[in-house]
Amino acid sequence: MMTSVKQPQTQALSTTPSTVAGNKDGQNLPNSATEVNSASSRSEKINLDTAESLSDIAQKYNIRNMSPREMSDMSQELYQKGAISFQDHALLSFQPELGFSSNENIHQADIPKDFIAHWEQQLQLHEQHGERAYAENDKRILNILSNIDTIAKANHT
Repeated sequence: MMTSVKQPQTQALSTTPSTVAGNKDGQNLPNSATEVNSASSRSEKINLDTAESLSDIAQKYNIRNMSPREMSDMSQELYQKGAISFQDHALLSFQPELGFSSNENIHQADIPKDFIAHWEQQLQLHEQHGERAYAENDKRILNILSNIDTIAKANHT
């Protein structure tokens, strides 16, 4: 008998850092109790567990100072919570430093870097070479990372 693998329901992080997340229909999830109440009055379904999970994940990681290994771990958490698509998970979790068994790469897998700056450089490179599809992916990843960074900063205030 064949069994199917159930994939998490995807709720992509919104494209604007001022909101916590977007649901699968493109509607924004709230980032405050006020927004929850106003969303309820518009008859939108809000998954507060997802919003709380995103907040918890954002608190665990510093997007501007994290290792490739941590980025891969964070990507897995976001995907499992349904906050990012499989494609975004693949882009975020692919870390060349994790793929080799040499001592140099093992060490590099744990060296922190600024992933927003990294993806900004990727975007600039792809735009310069006219690689629109790659540039669109870069923009989407930058939006996700910026949202997580914004959530983390909001929780520190």
